[in-house]
Amino acid sequence: MERLRSLLVPEPGVDLSPVAWAPAPLPLGEGWDNTIWDVGSMPDGTPLALRVARREVAVELLDHEVLVLRHLAASAQTLPMRLQSVLATADAAVMVTWAFGHSAADGTDDERSGCAEVLARMLARMHAPAQAGLARNPVRGCPLADRDAALRADLLVAEIDDEAAERALAVWDQGLAAPVWDGPELLLHGDPHPANVIVADDAGAPWLIDFGDTTPGDPASDLGALALFRPDALDPSGAVLAAYRADAAWDGAADDGTWDALIARARAWSVRMAVSLLTAYGRGEGLGRCAAEVLRRL
Repeated sequence: MERLRSLLVPEPGVDLSPVAWAPAPLPLGEGWDNTIWDVGSMPDGTPLALRVARREVAVELLDHEVLVLRHLAASAQTLPMRLQSVLATADAAVMVTWAFGHSAADGTDDERSGCAEVLARMLARMHAPAQAGLARNPVRGCPLADRDAALRADLLVAEIDDEAAERALAVWDQGLAAPVWDGPELLLHGDPHPANVIVADDAGAPWLIDFGDTTPGDPASDLGALALFRPDALDPSGAVLAAYRADAAWDGAADDGTWDALIARARAWSVRMAVSLLTAYGRGEGLGRCAAEVLRRL
């Protein structure tokens, strides 16, 4: 850890000399791609975390995250959700401000429901033309047809009953039949599911974390995740989509034809996400419960 700390390059304008370094002996947590370490705090008490890539492919994902967090930093104070600040980087590592709280996936139904509308407004603000240099993620923000084979394969192994599978396929096919996205390449979070939304300990605005899957593409991909917070989130007449449409930063959201096609694709993406999550998580786990509820409520 000491060697890695010595390799950290501060972001422009960031002074690391006042940091109270106190690396923890054990990581705060581990995900698919990164190990997260508590490394100390700023003089004002702001906790700091070091995210270290666990595998080679995760290095590129960290690079994507840093690129987008830098891009969003200028508007961070005006956004409806909080973002981590990039303070320093090294090869395969990034030091950020830490988001203390618990994931919406492990929270209550009321907490997730409350996050849904805030996340919708956050995505509406984020979904602007993507910055140059951001690579495309092949499985996010892409045409639904590109994920058709994967969806049908996952349905066979996700332990979903026949009735639920039929309903899921009906929603999926409606999305496939909708006009494809022909608008600008918008900046997407890529994976805004409940485990990447942190309900803050201080009762302030929730945090949106983990931009590793960020990509330019179709906003329907992000919107599909809203159903994991609140199964009725993609109701065309509901408050969640109304909040997104009212704040949408891209041209065309006011056009009814464009909007209806977006919702059809978003509902299909909700199916894709739910089925995919059920291949990785049990129904007793946070994300597994959220995914199962999406399919139950179709």
